[in-house]
Amino acid sequence: MTETDRCPICGGPLRATDISARDRLVTGEGPFGVVECPQCEFGLTVPQLSDSELGHYYAESYYEDFYEHSQRGAGGLLARVRDAVRRRGARRRYARPPFRFEGVRRGRLLDVGCGSGELLEHFAAEGWEPYGVDPSRAAVEAARRRGATAHEGTLRDRPWEAATFDAIVFQHSLEHVVDPVAALEQARTLLAPGGTLAIAVPNWSSWQRRLFGDRWFVLDLPRHQQHFSPRALVRLADRLGLAVEDVGTSSMAISTAYSVHFLIAGRWTPGWKLWLSYLLSMPLLPFVFLGDRVGGGDACYVVMRNA
Repeated sequence: MTETDRCPICGGPLRATDISARDRLVTGEGPFGVVECPQCEFGLTVPQLSDSELGHYYAESYYEDFYEHSQRGAGGLLARVRDAVRRRGARRRYARPPFRFEGVRRGRLLDVGCGSGELLEHFAAEGWEPYGVDPSRAAVEAARRRGATAHEGTLRDRPWEAATFDAIVFQHSLEHVVDPVAALEQARTLLAPGGTLAIAVPNWSSWQRRLFGDRWFVLDLPRHQQHFSPRALVRLADRLGLAVEDVGTSSMAISTAYSVHFLIAGRWTPGWKLWLSYLLSMPLLPFVFLGDRVGGGDACYVVMRNA
């Protein structure tokens, strides 16, 4: 574990926030806090964990009870409802920025932190040659079942040559990385001239984060080691020497239900409490999307182009 008092993006001083939460999905350990850079609107989980320390919080239950990469689950009614909502939300996300690529030549596409390969399957249907990398064996096996060429590990393994990919995406994975600047520099090396780099992450500057506080579902301490905003993403692009083509926010409807669930149950608790969370959140959705239009969605993104 390490402490830091400087922003990894701009080098400016960090200040304390009122966020303090335990691991609500897996271990119940903590509490963990967040410090932030007011210049970048960027948050940093404290204490910072090493890769080996962070691995403790990615137990099998994280992948199977929540994401079910291996598809070994019983597939009960609640799981089917949840999965249907996730699939519908995924289709909506993939049809708009930052994953709607227009005027871009199809070629090799790399998904960093590819998970089960759902996004890669979408891009393959759009004519891309799909590649993925993920440290989870279950996730890599799931991505391969969807037809992707996937590497178990990280970009530090250097599994591909420089300038290999025409597009690289980080779909809600960069926030998990211990050193995001180094990861993006590695990704830039893999990007071909004129290639596209797209990033989607939770929006630290969103009104939902301020409303739910440490019960905000996508805070996900300590697995989310970094907490980005649109401003932070633009500053990262400038540091990488990449041209920003688009930046903005989007909304993830399911995360509101899960934040309500944390308000009710305190941690991830499958069963009737999760059902109740879904039911209570449904009437809130029109107000959530209205708030997102005014105050920014609970996710943010940037699309960058290599020279």
